[in-house]
Amino acid sequence: MSLRIISKMVIIALLIGLTVPVMAQSSDAAQAGAQAAFADPSQPAGGSSAQSSGSGSTGDFQPAKIEIFLGYSWMNSGDIITGGKAPGKVLTFKLNDAKGGFLVDGSYFFKPWLGFTVDTGGHFGSNYDADEILAGPTFRWPSTGRMQPFAHFLIGWSRLAPGNREQDDSLGLAIGGGLDFRVSRNFSLRIAQADYEWASHDYRPNNPSSIQAARLAAGLVFLGGVGQEVPPSSTCSVSPTEIFSGEPVKASVSARNFNPKHTLKYEWTTNGGKIQGQGDTVSIDTTGAAEGQSFTAGVNVTDPKNKKAVSHCQAQFATKRWLPPTISCSASPSSLLAGGKVSIHCSAASPQNVAVTVSSSYKGQTASGTDFVIDTTGFPPGTVAVAGTVTDTHNLTASSSSSFTVNPPPPPAKVEPPPPTKLELSLALHSIYFVTAQPTTKNPDGGLVASQAKTLEGVAADFKVYLTEYPRATLVLEAHADPRGTEEYNLALTERRAARAKKLLLGHGIPEANIETKAYGKQRELSADEVKKSVDATPDLTPGERARIAKNMKVIQLAANRRVDIPLNSPGRPLQQSVRQYPFNAADALTLIGGREKQKPAPAVKKKGTGATKKGAPATKKAPAAKKAPATKK
Repeated sequence: MSLRIISKMVIIALLIGLTVPVMAQSSDAAQAGAQAAFADPSQPAGGSSAQSSGSGSTGDFQPAKIEIFLGYSWMNSGDIITGGKAPGKVLTFKLNDAKGGFLVDGSYFFKPWLGFTVDTGGHFGSNYDADEILAGPTFRWPSTGRMQPFAHFLIGWSRLAPGNREQDDSLGLAIGGGLDFRVSRNFSLRIAQADYEWASHDYRPNNPSSIQAARLAAGLVFLGGVGQEVPPSSTCSVSPTEIFSGEPVKASVSARNFNPKHTLKYEWTTNGGKIQGQGDTVSIDTTGAAEGQSFTAGVNVTDPKNKKAVSHCQAQFATKRWLPPTISCSASPSSLLAGGKVSIHCSAASPQNVAVTVSSSYKGQTASGTDFVIDTTGFPPGTVAVAGTVTDTHNLTASSSSSFTVNPPPPPAKVEPPPPTKLELSLALHSIYFVTAQPTTKNPDGGLVASQAKTLEGVAADFKVYLTEYPRATLVLEAHADPRGTEEYNLALTERRAARAKKLLLGHGIPEANIETKAYGKQRELSADEVKKSVDATPDLTPGERARIAKNMKVIQLAANRRVDIPLNSPGRPLQQSVRQYPFNAADALTLIGGREKQKPAPAVKKKGTGATKKGAPATKKAPAAKKAPATKK
């Protein structure tokens, strides 16, 4: 296997070995560009973040923008050139190795992995010289380590000057690559560079139309435009950025510009809980963190193998305030009769969606749950308030109230009294009247004049007949007095009046069980208007009598209040009241209130033989006016 074939194989291997990293670098750059285009630079995905640059250096080398290579170069073609400069003299030269030569390259890199190279060199053999000036793209793997491979494709001018022919200038190209060893920031050692060269040198006839050769070189590379070394940095993020106390928080860190071959150390700290876990991602237990506060999670990133490589970053998260639960209660129905049932419903919830408990109270009783039923049996009429309380897992509470009304029972249906019977219509119930201040304690039977006794006897006679049909009927003797005198005096006086009327009824055969007495004193005094209406309704009064009554209305009002009313009470029958009509036409009315008008005299009767006339009856003298009773008597 010739050296030229070996050179070709090395060049192909270098090209393949370099193409894969360059494509990967290009793909990573495109992906990073896409992420940068769509990411929020102020807020990385996943939560709050903060970026912090570190201090020190990673010990890595940054790719240079400019590379100048100066080195030794060796060339070998192996092609045979036949010819001769002198006429008639033929020389055959084999283009063996040209051991003496140099190579000068200048490269400028637009990107860390792509640059442009200008290549020039000269090679001096025993029977030929070769020179070239070529240019083209160079691809390198922008490693931050010491080893940096590269490959290039160059095209340009090539000159070949064999000793047996004239020199020839033609198109040439070179494909190859090499490996540099980074010595320092500004210098590298090119361990090897191998190129396959082709040039269109045409020495026909009897010679090849092109020349192929292998070129090897090594030397020193001067580096420029290296720039400052990027210090280590890191970016922290937390997720979620807002939580309730007790909920976990995930914290992560992304470290950059550290030596990727070294294992980094992460030291996490936080003032919002406890760190759980290790590495570039940890969890924070926020149990006990104060509500409504901001907290910080930070990390120190160090390279144990390079103490100068240090970075620190931190991110913030906050706890939300725990909101109290809410509750709303209602009662259905809102109004009912005692003995019915009321359904109470409470809607309760927590803004944090945690479990809640509901309790209620009403009228000294308690109930639990969101729904319950109240039995109102025995409840008095009125409004019943129901207080509901909700409690969450943080012992925060809220209250709501509802109410319902217990209505009183409806009044009994009104029963129309039956119409009075013929017997009831025939009853003659009349109030009776007493003389002033009668009866007395010494004379309990006094004060009931003849006309009033006769009226009461008529009531007794009718009532005896009534009892045959309605045996449970009762005559109620309601005794009254005029307003003169003290309360005690008047009450005792009316008790004696009721007792006197009862005694008469008992004497006429009325059973005591059918008699009821009530003494009102002066509590139910008739007014002047009521007495006047009664007088106006009294028949058989002459105009003169009416005028005299009107003149003495105050006396008449006093007399009208010295009475005993006699209502009839019969179960199942309408109550009948006695007629209050003062007995102005009674013969003993003057005993009660004073005199009446004189009666007209009867016509005179003539005596026979004498011509004298005899009056049929003496003229009735005008009765003296009744004396006014003392103030303390009635």
